Formats: sequence, structure tokens, C-alpha cells
Amino acid sequence: MRPLLSPFLACITIISPALALAETAPAELDPVQVTTDRSRKKLSETAPNTTVVDRDRLDAGPAGNMADAIRYEPGVSVASDPNRRGNAGFTIRGIGGNRILMLIDGIRLPDAYLGGGTAISSRDYVDMASLQAIEIVRGPQSSLYGSDALGGVVGYRSKRVDDVLKPGARIGGGFKGFGASDDDSHGATASLGFRTGQIDGLLVYTYRKGQATDTMGRNDSDGFARTAANPQDWHQDNVLARFGWQPGERHRLEFTAENFSRLVDTRLLGSLNNARTGLTPRAAQVDSQDAKDRLRRQRLSLGWHAHQLGPFQRLAATLYRQALSERDSDVALGTETAWQGRRPVSRPGTLTRSSHAFTQTQTGLNLELEQQFDALAASHRLVWGTDLSRTDSARPRDRWRTYADGSMTRLIPSPRPGMQAERYPSKTFPDSTSDRIGLFAEDDMRFAGGLVVSPGLRWDFYRMRPRPDLAYRNANTTGQTVNRFRDSALSPKLGVALPFASHYTGFLQLTTGFRAPPFDDANTAFTNTAHGYTILSNPALQSEKSRGAELGLKGAWPSFDFGLTAFHTRHSGFIDSVFLHEDHNRVQFYQYRNLSRVDISGAEARMAWRFAPGWRLVTTLAHAQGEDRDSKRPIDTVAPTTAITGLRYGNDTYGAEGFVRAVARQGRVRDPGGFRAPGHATLDLSTYWRPGKHMTLRADVFNLFDRKYWHASDIRGRKPGDRALDRHTRPGRNFSASFELAI
Repeated sequence: MRPLLSPFLACITIISPALALAETAPAELDPVQVTTDRSRKKLSETAPNTTVVDRDRLDAGPAGNMADAIRYEPGVSVASDPNRRGNAGFTIRGIGGNRILMLIDGIRLPDAYLGGGTAISSRDYVDMASLQAIEIVRGPQSSLYGSDALGGVVGYRSKRVDDVLKPGARIGGGFKGFGASDDDSHGATASLGFRTGQIDGLLVYTYRKGQATDTMGRNDSDGFARTAANPQDWHQDNVLARFGWQPGERHRLEFTAENFSRLVDTRLLGSLNNARTGLTPRAAQVDSQDAKDRLRRQRLSLGWHAHQLGPFQRLAATLYRQALSERDSDVALGTETAWQGRRPVSRPGTLTRSSHAFTQTQTGLNLELEQQFDALAASHRLVWGTDLSRTDSARPRDRWRTYADGSMTRLIPSPRPGMQAERYPSKTFPDSTSDRIGLFAEDDMRFAGGLVVSPGLRWDFYRMRPRPDLAYRNANTTGQTVNRFRDSALSPKLGVALPFASHYTGFLQLTTGFRAPPFDDANTAFTNTAHGYTILSNPALQSEKSRGAELGLKGAWPSFDFGLTAFHTRHSGFIDSVFLHEDHNRVQFYQYRNLSRVDISGAEARMAWRFAPGWRLVTTLAHAQGEDRDSKRPIDTVAPTTAITGLRYGNDTYGAEGFVRAVARQGRVRDPGGFRAPGHATLDLSTYWRPGKHMTLRADVFNLFDRKYWHASDIRGRKPGDRALDRHTRPGRNFSASFELAI
């Protein structure tokens, strides 16, 4: 237990002197509301595992992407790929990928596709300038949101008209220009809102343009030893439109439309394999390779909101449709190596064009109702409802080669002896339709003395139906069969909050999570002839499950507040790829199977001390450790112990803040010979000035002392002797600035 106690001891050391002065400063109101727990509580009433990154924090960051937004949230990380892909997705307490449920305005965001051929792994498809706040709930949350909330929930809240209009105003808006040196990016966002009678509307448009994020690597040569980032140019647009109609005091209809798009051009210099790099090509010689990646996410929703209607305190229904389209294309010039009988044959001047896509379309209905009543010596706030959705997923792939003599083929010969050619077009998994039905209820029961007991229960039904076609059979050369999958699950939850001694509240939470086998894990049947492996489908896959327990303590005074959490989560049935065997042609066979029992334990702490008018000292700390119970090996996805301390001063005219982010050296890793990220500390400084009533200027410097460091999430599985390690370093000293005008 000693590792779990040390974060608490560190935080208590900071808290102790602050408590003595906690009554001396004026009280600070808590206007922040949390919607991710469906009960619309104030942040001060939630357990310490919930945090909110509000608009002020996003502006002060500044947040250009999802990684920037959680820069000062220990225990939450975003892995990044410097070669081509950029930011991947959130990892919370060591659990990441599609095991973290991401929402926007209560609507599920699309999944990431992570396997089979060229990986498309980004979930960075929400523009931070369009957001009002980001809510982060750590730990299993399937009792409220069903499948995929295995490790936690990240809820985006997009802006509304009241975020743009001043009180009493009928029209308003703003303009903001910004730039950053770490990726040579710049852009602008403009917003316009209006309200007239029963009608209101909001329009937010953002444009960004930039290049690859810098690294501390200095080797800009071509080939695998390159440590500088690949040359890259990108631009993205986001449009958010909202229109509301309030025919009466108790009803509101709202239509929302959103369109996010990004185009990225990359020269893949770090992937070249030719004579100039001094490497011996195993499959083919690649002299040049350029990529063009397109991403588009579109959302339409119609919502109805009512309050004080019959026995219901609140009603909300949202009908939505959301579509994601990711298409990765690249063109490579080099020499093809193929086998004719027992003899390799080379064909120089071969041009290979590839187009790999991932599409996902979601249609759904969310219904949520809230009732308040007194019964059994308690006041009740009962939230119940249903989530219905259908998701269609597809992974079309195409590739064709043009030879020096002008001939063209979609039958790509294998560079390995004994393997048949790869036929295109193909699909690594069949087109799949997933249906979800969820029924949930949670009751906050408040007893005399302030005790709150919150039991919750959710029932989920999940069904996946594959639709194999010719393209799928082109990749499924072993003739494997695919099956439908269905499962159901009950996800209970119990929360207890007990206030005591005027200033304190103790928390206990028992939570559960589950995740049905996704579209790709169960039915991927794919042979990669270039790299010599086959993935076998597994119709026997079962759902992943998790159980969590948390103890928490919060304290609040007029000038001081803190939160402490200790948690333990057990995950079972993790789905992962398993090596099965190697055949006589040295082709390796893999299959997705339910494997590990994973235990993750840790502690988190945060405190804020407003020790003088305008001044604020904040400290947050996260420590966790994880172990695969079957292999007795550590879990690489758990972030090292991290502490963040910030000092802020601000008034209506100017202000400044500084943040120190200290990260311990990465402890044990799954591979005993693997690279362990060294510990590091960085200092960030920010300032703002309001020269006029409607104008704000900001300037920031990050990593002030130009430290060289790695994020542990970026170098998993790498060896200390990897020549390209510096390619994964974070940017050195970098700057950003913005100009904002409010109308």
C-alpha cells in the first residue's frame, strides 16, 4: 500500500498550511455543471473522479487539439504519432482506445479503426474552438452509457447561443485569431449569435492550417533512422450551427448541424527503404512515398427539451445521425520484388497507389427523463431513459500498381516465397451493422443529515450482423466463416456521499463496465502477403468486463478546496491479438482472443487555494500501477506518476499563470528490455491583457527551458537502441499567441 499512500502524503503536505488560512478569503461560486453523469449536478457535488476543463481553461491553454486540452490533467493522456497520424485517442488510468467512450452533446462519437493493413487510429475529430467545456469521468461508467465506457467517459459540450450573447443582447459574436510555433499553425474562429422572440441561433466557424509537430530530433535524413518529423501540411475546417425555437416557457426545440473536415499531406521520408538509406530491403525498395489523408465527420441532431411537465422535472429527447469518413491515400515509387518459382524477380520503376478507408455511420435516439419526489424518508432525484442506435462500419481497401512498361494490375504479387498474390479491392472485415438498445435508471436518494445514496442499473442489448461480399473474400484467402454476434449485460452501480464536519464529504463508488466485441476484432479475416501474417476470425469472442471501487474525500472552504481519490479496477476478458503459430512458409498466424485479467490501482489528488484576491494556487497529482494478472507483467499503458502545480493571478485587465509539470521516470514495462521514458519537468508561462472592454490578447511559452523529453504513451514497445527514438520526443521551447474580439 505504500505506493498508493505517497501521493496522499504529498498532497496533505501542501494542504495542511492552506487549511489554516482557508476562512480568510471570499467565497468562490461553483457555476460549473456536469452533464456527463446525466443528473446535471454541480461539479462540487460530484465524486473526485470527475473533472471539467471549461472554456476559460481551453482559452488559457490554449487548446488547438485534444492533447492540448488535457495538458494539465494528470492521469489522462493522448498518444501521438509523428510519422503521419497525429493524435490517437484518450487514455484514462491506463485504459484507452475505443475502451474510452467519447460523447459530444450526449451523442456517441465514432470509433477508431486500429488494425488490418494501414492503421487509421485518430479520434481527433472535434475542434476545440467550438466547445463550451470538456467533462472527464474516470473509471467504468457502463451503468449510464453502456458498452465502451470501460475505462471512462470524455464528454464534449459544444457552444450554445448563451455563450456568445451578452445578457439582454439580441445579437452578438466574436472573432479570434491564433498561432502556434510547435506546428507552425495559425487560424481563426468567428462566431455569431442572435435571439429574437422565440427564435435563436448560433454559427461558429473555425479554420486552422499548419505543419508537422516539431520533435527534438535533429536527423533529417531519409529512412528509418530519421528523427525529425516527416514534412507535413494540413488544414482543417469546422462549422457548428444551432437553431432553437422556444414556443413556450417549458419547451424548446433545437436543431444542430456540425461539419468537421481535415486534409493532411505528408512526405513519408522516415519510411523510405532504398540504397541511399544504407538498408537492405526485405520486401520492396521504396524510393519515394507521399500520403494524402482526408477526414470528415458530420453530425445532424434534433432535440426536444422540456421541464416541469406533468410528473417530470425534466425531459430530453435527441434524434441524431452522424457520419465519419476517413480515407488514407498514398503513392509510392520503387522496385517491386516478387517470386517466380524459386527465383526473385525485381521490377524497378514500379508505381503503387493505395487507398484505404474507414467509414462509420450512426443513427440513434436518446431519451432521458428526470423525476423528483419524496419517499422512504428521503428526497429522490430519479433519472431514467433509453439509448437506441444503429452503427454501420466498413473498411474498403484498394491498391493498384503501374509498371515501367505501362501495364497495370490490382493483383499485387507477394515478395515472400510460397504466398499467393494479394487481390484488390478488399476489406479486412465485412461490412457490419451494430444495434444497441440500452435502458438505464439512477436514483439520487438524499436523507436527513445530507447522506446521498445513488444506486443505478443499466441493461444493454448488443447485436452485430456482418455482410460478407466479394471484396471481403479477396482478403479472406483462408476461407474463414464469419458469424453474427449478440450479447446482453446488466451494469449496476452504487454511489454513496456523506458530508461531515461542515466542510468535508466522503465518497464511495462501486462501478461496472463492459464492452462488446467490436466490428473488427470478431470478424477480421485478413492475410498480409507483404509482411507474411494472417489474422483468423474468432466467433467465440466474449464481451470485456470491468469492476471498480473508489474511495474519495472532498473538502471545501471559502478560499480552499481539495479532492482525494483511491481506486482499484479489475478488468477481465481483454481482447487482444495472440500469436498462434508459424507455417512452413514462415507465415505467422494471429487471432483476437479474450485474454487478460488486468488490475489497475492508484490515487489522485487535487487542491486549489485562493490565498489572496486574484491569486490562485492549484496542484494536481496522479499515481497508478497496473498488472496483467495472468502473465504477472506490468501494463505499459499506465502513465507514470505525474504532478502539476500552477500559480495564477488575474483581474479584469491583465493576468498571468505558470505551470510546472513533473513526470516521474517510467517504472517497469512489459518488455524488460524495453525503453523506459526518463522523468522530466517542464515550465509553461501564459499571460493575457485586455486593453479594452471587448478585446483580449494572450501569449504563451511552453517548455521554457527547452527540455528534451518523451511521453510514455508515445514510445510503448520501443527498444533503448532504436535509432528513431528521438522522432518521438515532444517539442522543445515553443510559443503561441492569440487575439480575441467580442462584439
